[in-house]
Amino acid sequence: MFELILLFSILFFIFSWRNFELSLYSVFLLLPTYRIQFNIFNLPFNLLSLIIWIVVLVFFIKNIKKIPNIFKDFKTKIKSPNIFSPFRLPIILILISSYIAIFFSSKTVKAFGIFKSYFLESLFLFVILVFTIRTKSQFKKIIYSLGILSILIFFLGLYQKLTGDFVYNTTNIIESSRITTFFGYPNANGLILLPIFFLTLLNLFEDKKIYLKIFNILVLVLSVITIFWAKSESAIVAIIAGILISISFKLFNNKKFFIFVSSCVIIVAFIFPFTIRAPYKIDEPGTKVYSVQEKLLLKDLSGQVRRQMWKETIDFIKDNPITGAGLVSYQDKVASYHKFNYIEIFLYPHNIFLNFWVTLGLLGVISFFWLIIAVFRVCIKSYFNSSKEQIFILLTMLVTIIQGIVEVPYFKNDLSIIWWLIILGAILFKKESFGKSY
Repeated sequence: MFELILLFSILFFIFSWRNFELSLYSVFLLLPTYRIQFNIFNLPFNLLSLIIWIVVLVFFIKNIKKIPNIFKDFKTKIKSPNIFSPFRLPIILILISSYIAIFFSSKTVKAFGIFKSYFLESLFLFVILVFTIRTKSQFKKIIYSLGILSILIFFLGLYQKLTGDFVYNTTNIIESSRITTFFGYPNANGLILLPIFFLTLLNLFEDKKIYLKIFNILVLVLSVITIFWAKSESAIVAIIAGILISISFKLFNNKKFFIFVSSCVIIVAFIFPFTIRAPYKIDEPGTKVYSVQEKLLLKDLSGQVRRQMWKETIDFIKDNPITGAGLVSYQDKVASYHKFNYIEIFLYPHNIFLNFWVTLGLLGVISFFWLIIAVFRVCIKSYFNSSKEQIFILLTMLVTIIQGIVEVPYFKNDLSIIWWLIILGAILFKKESFGKSY
């Protein structure tokens, strides 16, 4: 195993050195490699992390003579109102709160590993992308890489669907005829394919060549099929919601309407867990078939579990509003609030805002709110200043939050990277819309 990892590292380093930009695109194609795990000096690592650190290393070696200027330029750019602003402060606060959350964890070593993977590495990659991806064409190539990944996910899902082989499931709840593809649970497919679906719409809108349009349509169709095979209901609902929102944006092409819809999505996503009642009981797995109405009203098994999770999480947050549970400690610290012992305690409470609050504390959730609002403001302002690409960045963020009402669309190696790709898009097309250059 060690020899293979070493050989891959050398080959990827050479590849990155010869074509750094292409190596950046390949990071997105190789997102599922976080599943390949190993130890380096007795510390847990994964192949995706290794790939990112190689990219970081090559970036700094290639620019070693420019390092004084890089940091000088970075200092200038970080202060510039035209590039990182208005994102720089919420990003810095998210990084700080995630680091602080290590020290409130009951598992310090694992917490550091999560901090490294979900925050430090993804933000390192994000900063390198900001310095490297400067044109619409480059951003579109990243989306093509994700499109190729979605096709690979589809073909593995097709194989699992036809044969029933290699269906890995890391959850304790029995899953019936659901594909997992490269991931450890079915919903992971919906979580990664949903943003890819809406980012691909950007390419479909922009591309003029027929073979690229065919490729984009293929990505869209196969992504939806994979999501159906995985039975990722949150992704299906989010796609439908996203399409309806895009139609409404087309019909009511007004800045105030865009702000109203975006505000409603944030408000609903945040207050929903606080307003819905916990179930009196939770059904035993596999004992009942639920209607579409029951699923939409969260009266099915997964809905019951989520409603109870939210109640337990909110009770915990009431007692620990400032610090939360810390990284990797939700399962341990919420155990005394857990009611139904035959239902497992999940890693996160399955709501995008509760996830951040209980994991990073009050500072983390406030910073996360701030970042989302900044993205919405930039996207809407840029869109009405002739940056039409921003509508797809806005839609991608909106559907991610909609899915996040009942899911965990950030706290995973691949998802955290895609999250910061959305932020990159907001920055890039803001720059282009105002005619600024790096």
